[in-house]
Amino acid sequence: MFRILRCCRLGVNLIDSVIKDSSCKPLKYRQIPNFTFKIKNYTNSVTVTPSLEAENSDEPNVSEIVGDDEELAHKLRVLILEAEVFRQEGKGVPDNSSIKNEQWKYLLTLPSISARRKYLEFLYKVEKKKENRQRKKEDKRIEWEASEKPKRDREDVMNYNLGGNHFMLRIYDTTMNQMYNNRLIQAMQFGQKMVVDCGFGQNMTPRENANCAKQLMLLFAENRGSDDPFDLHYCNTVRNSSLMNGLNKFITTMYEPWFPLHLHEESYLDVFPKEQLVYLTPHCKDVLKTYSHDDIYIIGGIVDKVNNEPLSLAKAKKEGLRMAKLPLDYYLDWGSGSGKSLTINQVLSILVDVKATGDWKHALRHVPRRKLANYFEEVAPRKLFNVAQGNYPDKPKHKFNKDYKYSKDFDNLKYLSRVSNIKRYK
Repeated sequence: MFRILRCCRLGVNLIDSVIKDSSCKPLKYRQIPNFTFKIKNYTNSVTVTPSLEAENSDEPNVSEIVGDDEELAHKLRVLILEAEVFRQEGKGVPDNSSIKNEQWKYLLTLPSISARRKYLEFLYKVEKKKENRQRKKEDKRIEWEASEKPKRDREDVMNYNLGGNHFMLRIYDTTMNQMYNNRLIQAMQFGQKMVVDCGFGQNMTPRENANCAKQLMLLFAENRGSDDPFDLHYCNTVRNSSLMNGLNKFITTMYEPWFPLHLHEESYLDVFPKEQLVYLTPHCKDVLKTYSHDDIYIIGGIVDKVNNEPLSLAKAKKEGLRMAKLPLDYYLDWGSGSGKSLTINQVLSILVDVKATGDWKHALRHVPRRKLANYFEEVAPRKLFNVAQGNYPDKPKHKFNKDYKYSKDFDNLKYLSRVSNIKRYK
């Protein structure tokens, strides 16, 4: 009821403001192409005056989002009214106060109503998930405060549990970070170089740029956690681009001078010798059968969910670089309908393992099992049978479970079950 009354008041204020402005000098706005405001079967351009913004405390600050551009300011006010109409129609739309300025800017770039509605529904789901996490966290806190705390006898010298008379010192996160960063510093001095080409930002959509930024963060984290990491070089970077801004949100200290990561605005051709560079692209014909510790491999930092053109192949040919692709077809039986594309961090994990072991069978365990041939023949029917029998999988235990013991069964390590899907090299 409150939303209905609020929408009616907003409509009355809109009509009054239009009538008042019609008597005085009207605001001149240019026609905005490919942007319409549609309510059911009625389509028309709506003039929204700035007086409406001041009457709603939860409305976004238009000047902070679009600056002094009157055309974008008018378009943004129409978007605000459009979002309010979606709420009255029962669509999942978050509150205006919870939508960030960057999200409003992205909404301004969407040309159609359906695209804007889908994006607002996505933001609504993210907001509700965040609220559910906060609610569960608060419930756990209340439950913990209401529960009886275990009492520990400080005079019991035979208690060797955590918090008792334990001779092992606690290893803090800062200590582990120093150890991982020390590995990267040693790799900068003595390790093999690895290049990530970040020059495809203009060929990706905003969503693909965000996904690519997350993969670059995972690539850095997986390389950082390995025993013998690469010396990473992110080349062709643009500091204020959407890709680097998204990466900076994940790694806030990456521009600090002490951070163990090389960021180059210039090309890799200006940093390394051309004869040592090898561009890894899945579109070429040459297969990387033998790993070389003297070459410098280049991974294309691109997510091509929309644009499937061989951009990395074209760039490598234009620059006259050697090209190679991973021997996926020689070792794996791919499933029908499954794509052979891998994420950037998965490619690096494969190269880390093959550099350490020289065994492609072991390195290709990082390929997702769902892409292999016998996944739907073995795993999926078993899951459906368990669900039909009412045997649902148990929830994962808490990672700090006190009963957890390290497994000594080294034959059943993570990802090792995928080796059964690997065929011998022919």
